[in-house]
Amino acid sequence: MNEAATLHHAGVQKVTDKWQGDGLSADRRHHSAPGLPRDFRSLLVAWAASLSGDGLRVVALPLLALATNPSPAAVAAVAAIASLPWLLIALPAGAIVDRLSPNRVIIAAHLVRAALTLGLVAVVVAHSVNILVLCVFGFLITAAETFADGATQSLMLHVVPTQQLEQANARFVTVETLALDLAGPLLAGLLFILQPWLPFAVSGLAFVVSAGLIRRIRAVAAATLTAGEGVDGSHVGKRSDLRARLQEIRDGLVFLFRHRVLRTLVLTVAVLAVANAATDAVLVLYARTSLNMSEAVYPTLLAAYSVGTLIATVIVARLSRRFASSTLLGSAIVGLGLSMLVMGMFVTPAIALSAYVLLGIFGGTWNVLSATRRQRHTPRAIVARVSSAFRVVAWGVIPVGAALGGGVASQWSVPTVFVSAGVLTLLLAVVVIPALARQERLAH
Repeated sequence: MNEAATLHHAGVQKVTDKWQGDGLSADRRHHSAPGLPRDFRSLLVAWAASLSGDGLRVVALPLLALATNPSPAAVAAVAAIASLPWLLIALPAGAIVDRLSPNRVIIAAHLVRAALTLGLVAVVVAHSVNILVLCVFGFLITAAETFADGATQSLMLHVVPTQQLEQANARFVTVETLALDLAGPLLAGLLFILQPWLPFAVSGLAFVVSAGLIRRIRAVAAATLTAGEGVDGSHVGKRSDLRARLQEIRDGLVFLFRHRVLRTLVLTVAVLAVANAATDAVLVLYARTSLNMSEAVYPTLLAAYSVGTLIATVIVARLSRRFASSTLLGSAIVGLGLSMLVMGMFVTPAIALSAYVLLGIFGGTWNVLSATRRQRHTPRAIVARVSSAFRVVAWGVIPVGAALGGGVASQWSVPTVFVSAGVLTLLLAVVVIPALARQERLAH
């Protein structure tokens, strides 16, 4: 969920300067807007279909890993390997996406994901599953996802006017919550009980449906920056396609880390991602062994998170009109840390479900406000590159978090993972909250 439309260099520079000059004050504008465009509605339905497929896989893959090998190290290994593409592939994927039509990239990526998912179905039906096979399929499916995600970011910003970003982001988060965290996981638990391959079969079908829906959206051309032209419009000479792609990747990273607002956001998200990945990697173990939940009941934790996120999407716009952006973002970090800490210290189903509702509220608040802030500070012509650079830094640490979660669970206990993640998040809040407040004061 980022920026839009193809702009000539002069337009990009003008918009970039305006966003950087406005600083954080821009985050509190445009809270009301007319109806969203028809193309966005089609994109939203396609987004719902693909996320439903992701939600099915998010629950079914760890359940299948647990059924194959119940050790914490094996389950965490699948989670870690499946997230590696965000570290290894997302940056070049972003550079490639910026050169192509986002519509075509999304369609191709979804069809590849469908083929891979149905391939996994064949492996499960043939009783040839092992941890290595799950790692390979998890890695490849996520690799295709890095292309689909970056292209979706660009396409949304081509079809949504800048003044409607909060409204569009809230819709995206709502659909993401309903599909990825609610419908997909709940259905996956039920289908897995019937047949372990069923969740993956339905997931593959969802990707095919999403690709078909994207075909209905007006085709969008690639950005107009040419090989040899930097983000700032400077001509850096003629070079090979490989060198041009490397330069584009560098442009995204340099812009991200030179921009004070984006730099703070990406480093904060990186630490949050480590904490979240550690708990996610052992969540199935936490539910099945610590809480004694059945395979069908385990997804209710994700459903509880969804309820919290939906609450956040309803209240975040109202809260952002009354409170400073830095205050809300800081409160979200503290809330996330306390929720994880409570889950590790008081291991009961009721407390876990309540904590997951709170995680959804605070996580949803952070996601909406941080996404909008990032979008308004990114030039539209390099949306996918900056978005991919953001994800490489922020989500590239997910394998580290997953590995740490598995290690802590093996060495001590699964609840200790949640305590450790909570403490890390609260320490982050101590460092980041003053920085967010200082940036807001400078902006004013």
